[in-house]
Amino acid sequence: MNTHSPMEQMITMLENSHVFMYMIIDQHGQYRYINQKMSAVTGWDKALIGSRKYDEHIHYADIDFLRQQVEQAFQHPEEKLSVIARYLINEYQHTIQWEMSAIHTPEGEYVIQAMGVLLSGDPLDDFTASRYTHQFNEYLDGVSDGFFALDRNWTFIKVNRFFESVTGLSRQEMIGRSFWDFFPDTQEQPYAAAMRKAFDLEEIITFEQPWPPDYHFAVSATPSKEGIICYFIDISLQKKQQLELLSNEIKLKAILDSTTDINILLSADVKILNFNRTADLLSKEYFNAQLYIDADFNKYVPKELDQYFKEHFERALSGEKLTTERPVALLNGEVLWFEFLYYPVYSEVGDMLGVAMNITNIDARKKAEMKLLQQYDRMREIAYLQSHEARAPLSNILGLINVLMLYTEKTNDPEILQVLELLNVSATKLDAVIQKIVSNTRQE
Repeated sequence: MNTHSPMEQMITMLENSHVFMYMIIDQHGQYRYINQKMSAVTGWDKALIGSRKYDEHIHYADIDFLRQQVEQAFQHPEEKLSVIARYLINEYQHTIQWEMSAIHTPEGEYVIQAMGVLLSGDPLDDFTASRYTHQFNEYLDGVSDGFFALDRNWTFIKVNRFFESVTGLSRQEMIGRSFWDFFPDTQEQPYAAAMRKAFDLEEIITFEQPWPPDYHFAVSATPSKEGIICYFIDISLQKKQQLELLSNEIKLKAILDSTTDINILLSADVKILNFNRTADLLSKEYFNAQLYIDADFNKYVPKELDQYFKEHFERALSGEKLTTERPVALLNGEVLWFEFLYYPVYSEVGDMLGVAMNITNIDARKKAEMKLLQQYDRMREIAYLQSHEARAPLSNILGLINVLMLYTEKTNDPEILQVLELLNVSATKLDAVIQKIVSNTRQE
């Protein structure tokens, strides 16, 4: 490593610290380094530390949160995260509060560096209690999250600056007084039951605590030999985003549930991710089947539609948007027409989520269209028949007119000649109209 890197400087500064522990974890979860203080507390050989995983000897109740924080640190380099973990070593428990972040090494990789303080379980070695308390309080006041500690009588023994700012109380007001003097022991507040549970069961209890009007905290209550330690972080922004997301989800669901169309969202492996109220109701009514989240949708597809569904689903999964119409036979023997719309659904970052199906009952429209077609065909047939029936007498009239026209040379009566001419013109026009009707009906 570059001797001038921030990590190397931290190693140099904390290698022989009597108060602060320091460790480095690589991306494989192995210790890269621990300082003398951590080696003394754990009894681990610094030279052999590379063979150990960072989550060894962690209390079962703390291990998931520790892993979560380490993973979060790797995903968000430079972000500082805190965690309290209990180490069970040689039948002895050490409670350590860590503040960690991921940093980029000169070798081009990310590692976790964490600085910790021992909250319980270890004597103070050669240091006096006053010096330790001063350094410890300085550290606690420097972190951006909340912290307070109570003895077994629920009396405040430590608070940090952030806790003072949140409560509006000074540490001089709180230290030595009961927690319940300031914060009521009521069922309406999550902290009351959670802290008592942590104290009684001697287990770490995590919970959320609203703190109107500005804050919403995630709290970890950790029992110790001295009493109980509470550590909390502000999750107001995350909570606001969750509520907005939930609100949007509720609105979207309300919109979908108010439609008469069937809406179903399927995953790539044809599992049901979501469906609206209409889909559930009509599935029961038409096919006597109830929809369930994560159910295999193939089980709901009628046998005669199986190949049709698979073909269109795969095409939609490949990015196509498809609209088709077809009849569907119901269990009661009735046949209804539906319009099927298949389209791919993507996440905000462009990942394929699955396929959405929108199914509309078009039976009334389709049957009206079919009735119109039948009526049109009938009208064509009538027009064709009527034109042929009218053609026969017209042909006779045209024949008679032609015969009469032969006698025009034998008469000089202008009225007779005019009548014959008009009859010939009218009959010829009528013949043209009938021939056009016959021709059109044949073409259609």
